[in-house]
Amino acid sequence: MNDRKTSGMRLPVIFLTLTIMILSGSSAVPGVKGEAWAAEDAVSQFQKYTGQPQELKLPAKVSDVVLAGGGRYLLIQMGAAKQLAVFDVNQAKIIKTLPLISDKVKIAAGAEKFIVIDSDQHIIERWSLTTFEREKVSQTPFSGILKAVGMGYASQGPFVVRFAEEEDYDAKTGCLLVDLETLAPVPNLTFRQRMGFPRNRETMRIRASAGGELFGISTVRRDRESHLWVLDGKKVNNYRSYNLEFIRPLPDASYVLTRYGLFTRELFYRGNERGKEAQFVATLHPAFYLEVPYFSRDKTKKSSGSDYFGILYLTETGQRIANLPLRPLNLEQDESKYGEPEFAPEFSLDKRLIYIPQADLLLTFPYTNDRMLITPIQLQAELKKRGTDYLFISSLPPSHCQKGKTLEYSLQVESSSSQFEVELSAAPEGMKLIDSKKLRWEVPESFDDDEVFVVITVKAKGDQTEFQTFRLEVQDR
Repeated sequence: MNDRKTSGMRLPVIFLTLTIMILSGSSAVPGVKGEAWAAEDAVSQFQKYTGQPQELKLPAKVSDVVLAGGGRYLLIQMGAAKQLAVFDVNQAKIIKTLPLISDKVKIAAGAEKFIVIDSDQHIIERWSLTTFEREKVSQTPFSGILKAVGMGYASQGPFVVRFAEEEDYDAKTGCLLVDLETLAPVPNLTFRQRMGFPRNRETMRIRASAGGELFGISTVRRDRESHLWVLDGKKVNNYRSYNLEFIRPLPDASYVLTRYGLFTRELFYRGNERGKEAQFVATLHPAFYLEVPYFSRDKTKKSSGSDYFGILYLTETGQRIANLPLRPLNLEQDESKYGEPEFAPEFSLDKRLIYIPQADLLLTFPYTNDRMLITPIQLQAELKKRGTDYLFISSLPPSHCQKGKTLEYSLQVESSSSQFEVELSAAPEGMKLIDSKKLRWEVPESFDDDEVFVVITVKAKGDQTEFQTFRLEVQDR
C-alpha cells in the first residue's frame, strides 16, 4: 500500500447526481488560453437518452476511445483503418468520420479542440471540435518516441505528453506540459517535488481530470512508479507512488482512483478499500464511481458472458447504491491477459466503460473491439422504484467567480421526503442563501483571497443529512 496516511479533518463532499455535466476547473497555468467552465455553461451539455438499448456496429476495429467536448463527444480511433469516428452522446450516433495521418497516432481532447500526434513523423495537429477541421500543424515539442498523451476533456489545455528518448527498453523517459494554443511547452514551470520517471516501458498511460487540474501518469506494470501532477498556477506538485499503479482522477479533481480504490489528490488513503480483485472506473459525474469484478463464472467455472455488472458507489461515503448491467463485455480479456492478440493495454477498461449519469446513458466497448453497446440507465427512477430513502443535491456548484461581480447559484435538492432544511454552514463574508434555493454573493472588488470554501448542509426527516462542499476560485476581472 501507499505509505501516505490520512490525517486531519475531512470536510464533507456533495453526493452530486444526474442533472448537470461536471465541467469545473480552469486551465491551471496562467498564460494558457482558457477559463473555468462554470455550471451554467454545462446545463444544456447533455440530453437525457430516451431510446432503447442499441448495438452500434463500427466500420473497423477500435484501438482507442477519447472523451472530448466536456464529454459530449467520444473520439473513436480505428487505427488500422486510419480513421477517427466522432460519436455524439446527445444524438447517440456517429456524426463524422475523419482521416488520420497514420495508424500509430495518439489523440487527446479538450473542451473545444483535440490534438493528433504522430511521433514517427514528429507531427502534431490541432483540430476544432466545432468545425471538425484541422487548424494547425506543427513539429512535436519533443524528440524521441511518444508513449502517452492526456488532456482534460472539459479544459482548454494544457496537455501532457510522455515520451522516451529512444526505443531501447532502458531508455530514459520524460514529460512535458504543452500549451494547446501554441503547441509548445508551457514556459517557466516550477516543480515542487523532485521529478524523475522510470525507464522506457512498453505501455504508459495519462489520465486527466475534466478541467485538466490533475494528471495521473502511470505505467501498466504493478511494481513501477506512478505520478500524480497537480497544477497550481505556474507550479506543478508531483506526487509519486510505487504501488498504486494506474492513477485516474475523478472529473472534478477531488479524488483519484487507484488499484486500492479512492485516494486524495495528495495520494492519501481515502478509505473504501474493497479488499478484493476488482477494477475501479470513474464516471462522468464526480458523485459516483464504479467497481467492476474482473469477470464472473457460472457453475462450470467458465465465464458466463451474461451477468457482468458494475457496482455503483457514492464517492464520498462509499455507499453501494446500485448494480449496473454491463451486458457481455468479455472481461476475461482484461488487463491480466497481456498475450491476447486483440488486447491493447492503452485501451483499458476506463475507456471501454463510460457511464454518463447526466444523460442516463451507459456506453460500453467489448474487448472484441468491433462495436459499441448503448444502454439506458435511469438511475433516479430505479432508486425511487426500490423505495429507498434518498437525499442529494442534483445541481452542480460553480467553480469560479470574479471580483466586483455577483455570483448566483441555484440549488436543487432531490429527496424522498417532502420536508427538508437547507443551511449555509460555511461561506465567505457576505454570501447568502435565499429562500433555501439560491446562493448569492456580491464579490468585493478588493477581495484578497484567491479561493474560498463553501459548505451547504441539507437535512431531511429520518436523520438524513447531506453536504455540498466546493472550492470557489476568485478571479480578477
